[in-house]
Amino acid sequence: MVHDWSVPAQTNREPVPAIAATDVAALLAGWADGGHGSLAGRLAHGLRAAITSGLVEHQRVLPAERALAAALAVSRSTVSAALDELRAQGLVESRQGSGTVVRAPAVRSVAGTRMANHYYGPAAAIDLASGNPPDASHLPKITFDLAELVATGVGAGVQPLGLPDLRAALADHHTARGRITDVDQIHVTAGAHQAVSLVIGALVGPGDTIAVEDPSYPGIFDITDHVGATLAPLGCDSAGVLPEALDATLASQRPALVYLQSGPHNPTGRLPSPARVRALAEVLDRHGATVVEDVALAELAYSGRVRPELADQCRKATVITVESLSKVAWGGLRIGWFRAPAPLVEATGHRRLAYDFGAAAPSQFIALRLLPRIEELAAHRRAVLSASVARTVERLGTDLPDWEIEPPGGGSVLWARLPVADSGPLVAQAIRHGLRVAPGSSARAGRVADPHLRICVDRPWPLVEEGIRRLCVAWRDTQAAPEPVLG
Repeated sequence: MVHDWSVPAQTNREPVPAIAATDVAALLAGWADGGHGSLAGRLAHGLRAAITSGLVEHQRVLPAERALAAALAVSRSTVSAALDELRAQGLVESRQGSGTVVRAPAVRSVAGTRMANHYYGPAAAIDLASGNPPDASHLPKITFDLAELVATGVGAGVQPLGLPDLRAALADHHTARGRITDVDQIHVTAGAHQAVSLVIGALVGPGDTIAVEDPSYPGIFDITDHVGATLAPLGCDSAGVLPEALDATLASQRPALVYLQSGPHNPTGRLPSPARVRALAEVLDRHGATVVEDVALAELAYSGRVRPELADQCRKATVITVESLSKVAWGGLRIGWFRAPAPLVEATGHRRLAYDFGAAAPSQFIALRLLPRIEELAAHRRAVLSASVARTVERLGTDLPDWEIEPPGGGSVLWARLPVADSGPLVAQAIRHGLRVAPGSSARAGRVADPHLRICVDRPWPLVEEGIRRLCVAWRDTQAAPEPVLG
């Protein structure tokens, strides 16, 4: 069942009383930290996040510029410039005699795909569903002119497999990690999701079987649904896929492809042990399987990237490695890639031309600049995420003690088990309280009812804290609701 989690549109009621300047300052805690933009730009970003998440609700009157400037310890001109930016975007409106009034974005309805649970819903809500960095403020300052871009060999800008310089850098990146790689083995994509989709589209047809972990990355189910594949769910334990389950599936169902994750698992956050990786590689080799190894989250393991990976261990199985800059750098870059045998790279390049001429050249150029600093960026992200996860686990343990939360080994997601059969009603109730979280069913083969909730905490703490408060209220409301009458 696909729930309709939309909420009624905002009414044009009279403006509500002004929010105090000190309250705004508390909501924007840390707004000036990090980043490379102007103070006004960073203030506009903080205010925008507070409005679009519903922390400052529709029709709320903002404090006078002078009072807000004093509370934030900035000049009035900084506040004026930030509000001008929000006015231009239609997020606030200034009226004579009424002050500056918040105009929250319009409500959007939820579509029927799994990933819709992560990216769609009421616009004025706190987003603890999608698992990407909230912005690009942690990235180093990058400047370049068009002459530098032209010098990369971009030409007309249409490079279906990626800019030559970036493909070469990525090949060197893999070679430096012990996997000798040629340029013709690299395909640059618009993120890891597209990489997986291209590979599956090239290797799997309607009715073919794909073996997948259960639960797994929700997007894999959208992809397999699109190609008309049959799923073979693989049994797992706390260390990942069970080798005996993989062996039995490969022997009995002969899947065209196996999709596995290495590194922090999405959504459970578990890490595979080196012994488990070696055992899985032995099974894959024995069957000569073709496997997509998704390592998009591998750099975010709190203790460092887990080695070896399947690509290091397999000798006979074909391993296609999928990576991305979305989790370490920024999802808005839309840069991922996969490493595969050259014939498959060429085949996916031809397939891609049916709907996409390649990733944006400026994004690839930025990726080329970021790649040498990937270890530094990953270390920073690991420190931030591990602290945020620990803080949230402690808070949820206090506020919702009947929930079971196993601290993840990496990433930004908590996989909380609720004392109910299905988390769907809580997700629907949370939407009514201005909070977006993802139900466990979105990560299950067959979209079966599931008691888990997927919560992303890669957000500024004031947003996470308010999200937890709203989640607690939604949980109480859900528990207080009468049981449905069956008949």
